[in-house]
Amino acid sequence: MNNLNLITVNTGQKMAELFARIELYEIYMECFAQPPYEEVFTADEVQQLFARYADKGLIILCMDTELDRCAGFLAAVPLTADEEVAGIAANHGLNAADYWFLEEGGVGKAYRHRQIFSSMEQEMRAKIPVKGLLSRTKTINLASLKAHKKLGYRVVQGMTQLVKYQHLSGEMRQDERIFMKFWPK
Repeated sequence: MNNLNLITVNTGQKMAELFARIELYEIYMECFAQPPYEEVFTADEVQQLFARYADKGLIILCMDTELDRCAGFLAAVPLTADEEVAGIAANHGLNAADYWFLEEGGVGKAYRHRQIFSSMEQEMRAKIPVKGLLSRTKTINLASLKAHKKLGYRVVQGMTQLVKYQHLSGEMRQDERIFMKFWPK
């Protein structure tokens, strides 16, 4: 990761200062406007999401120091801070207080296959006060499933969530997402 550095953001104010300068919105849309997600967001929506994540938890950004732009992002909050997901987890025997939830994660196309997600996730593990991590993805997102499996995540059988989103076509859609958990051995 020669010209790539990880930085931690833990306040909404710091995230607001960085947001436009590092082109986070552009990288976010590069990750989620393409298949398998095909979702659309405004820059304001993404900026508000990340400000909340930073205020409630942590964001790890992978920065391309040569271009002074975001190469990847990973945002996590204590699982107890996401009531809906905490409820789903409790229904599947997980104690929400033992986990943080990876709300968002992505790596820009030009930066993929360089272990960036792995590096950000390892950094997140080192900085959170609990052992467990919970993540969610589409069942058809094979790249995400493979990356998580490589890091020791396992799919929680039967644990799913219906997610509503605005599709690129403009219509509202929903699909079922699966959960994966990491718990050290």
